[in-house]
Amino acid sequence: MSQMVPVTEAKARLTGLMRIAQDENVVLMRHGRPACVMVGVDRWDALMEQLDDLEDRLSIYAHDPPEPTVGLDKLVAEMGLAP
Repeated sequence: MSQMVPVTEAKARLTGLMRIAQDENVVLMRHGRPACVMVGVDRWDALMEQLDDLEDRLSIYAHDPPEPTVGLDKLVAEMGLAP
């Protein structure tokens, strides 16, 4: 869940919004449009850790063209197709 707050109001409520941001996103609105999001440090750290994990998982597909992870000889032997 997110709380939407106009920037002009956020200036007066900064400390309170910082507390709220520990548990939920606080979206600062400028001219009726989202301008930025306040996120608590613990949640930010957790998001960055998840992003790092996802980047690691995707890195196995980063080769161009993809490199096989098992050699052809081993694959043929494991499938029982060796002559």
